[in-house]
Amino acid sequence: MKRLPLINTQFTLFGGHMETVPPGWHWKPEAHLAFELMYIVSGTQRTTSEIGELVTHAGEFIIIPPGIRHNNFVVGDQSLDYFAIHFNLDDPSFKYMLTREYANQIVRPDWAVYEDLKTCTTQLITLFSNKYGLTDKLNIEMTTIKLMMILLEAVQTQAQFSFDETNPDQFLLCTKLASDLKQQVDNQIYYGEHPTHISIAAVARRYNISQSYALELFKKYYGESPQSYLITLKLEVGKKLLRQPKMQVKQVAERLAYADTSHFGREFKKHFGLSPREYAQGNH
Repeated sequence: MKRLPLINTQFTLFGGHMETVPPGWHWKPEAHLAFELMYIVSGTQRTTSEIGELVTHAGEFIIIPPGIRHNNFVVGDQSLDYFAIHFNLDDPSFKYMLTREYANQIVRPDWAVYEDLKTCTTQLITLFSNKYGLTDKLNIEMTTIKLMMILLEAVQTQAQFSFDETNPDQFLLCTKLASDLKQQVDNQIYYGEHPTHISIAAVARRYNISQSYALELFKKYYGESPQSYLITLKLEVGKKLLRQPKMQVKQVAERLAYADTSHFGREFKKHFGLSPREYAQGNH
């Protein structure tokens, strides 16, 4: 006998809205219980959050995961028209996939998922009304579920994920740790007068976890240690600094808080196959 599975997954649509806001507008920091999909109809929006910053232009999408505290701002002297919808599904794999693939990303027209996503979003916008009957509500629900399917199918097509013991809260925590490390590197490079050692243990303490648990999270979701991740961040910035005219290797090493130039040189060559001097001279 063939059977279809028992399905008792809870889908929730928390509503959606279209809004026009003037230049200079910004919304207070907030976090939602659901995913928030935003489509910019016209104008430009800047979104800052615990996991990064995005500048979204007309025709582009962003998806903010549940629990991520964020602010939205209008950029420039043009008003902003945007559409936003909040939805969730109580399935760990769903949350993990959407968070891993779309968190802190801008879905642009060159993404494979873009055209289907835009078509579905446009359908939802046409369903706005002053009064909603049962047929209207079911149409909205089915269109939102179709939108979720588009996102999920794109993820499954683009990448292979292991859903064993997936935990979206763990993944988000790991993402926050990584974002914190990147923010510290950026602050150290561009604002710090006296660059100092960045402590993995101190970052972990800010999130009330141990350094060993931070290591476990990074190994699980990034396939490397926090220290290795931090070194890669620093060296990628080092490449940008080395491209600047008159920037000396010693200056770059100091800006990255390396104890000596030779240590910086060894790690740089290990990562990129060239010494900092060779890279600066254009041998790449």
